Amino acid sequence: MEPYHSLEGVHEEDRPIVRNVVSTLGIIKKTKLFSAWTCSVGKGFYMVTAYFIDDDWEVGTRELDVIYDVNPLRVLSVSIQCLNKKHAVRIKIADRNEPLMLTETDLVTVRKRSRWIK
Repeated sequence: MEPYHSLEGVHEEDRPIVRNVVSTLGIIKKTKLFSAWTCSVGKGFYMVTAYFIDDDWEVGTRELDVIYDVNPLRVLSVSIQCLNKKHAVRIKIADRNEPLMLTETDLVTVRKRSRWIK
């Protein structure tokens, strides 16, 4: 997989993130897993699509999380899709003008104590 052949339309400030995502795709399984990739420009995002070599592939959540962890504030989604009868990993990356989405979640559990009488 040629690492940086198709960055037309990607703004100069956004190129390092797109390059890092593509580089991560090349090393997630330590084998050649993808045959080709493309990067398309949308309104406020870039969509990187990497096509699997053949039908003999296995990608788990650990590998998808590695791609997401390249930049959790800018990588919006990582998914596996079937496009034109070819399986692919699609990564949506926010461009430099999109506001960063930060959320904080608190998980609170309520446990009711009960006593069993015999």
